Amino acid sequence: MNRVLFLTRAFFLVFLGFLGFGCTNYSTTAAVQAPPTLISITNNGNSNFTIKVRAQNPEFIFQGYRLYSGATETLAQNPADLNLGAQCVLAQATFVQPIEYTFEIDPSTNPNTAGVSCRIFTTLTPGTYIAMRTLGLSVNLQNSTSSFKVSISSNTLIVP
Repeated sequence: MNRVLFLTRAFFLVFLGFLGFGCTNYSTTAAVQAPPTLISITNNGNSNFTIKVRAQNPEFIFQGYRLYSGATETLAQNPADLNLGAQCVLAQATFVQPIEYTFEIDPSTNPNTAGVSCRIFTTLTPGTYIAMRTLGLSVNLQNSTSSFKVSISSNTLIVP
């Protein structure tokens, strides 16, 4: 019994020593997330829109998407503050596989309708441009903080 306890403790000490001193192959740069591709946007009436998006979520740090709108294509793709978009954090997603998402854009707090991947609670104005970015989780191990990092921008669509 003591031998098993000793071997278990010895294994954990060696393992912790390896993690603390032996593992030097890590990166301090954030992983790059692939941007989504906007396929279509449909006006469902009452400030409610449906957006079809094709995307691939290649990393376990993938969290969801953030939607931006602007008066021009450039303003939608390059907002002044990347934190000001409306986001959709997906709890369950298929990793590494390209998938087509259906997002519902609705300012109300209604639940998702059938077949909708996620609801984004915001108001869109017809004639404006929209773009999306992928959200990835970024963790700073030095000060134990985390935040979202965003990908480069998707293509844009004009809100009908």
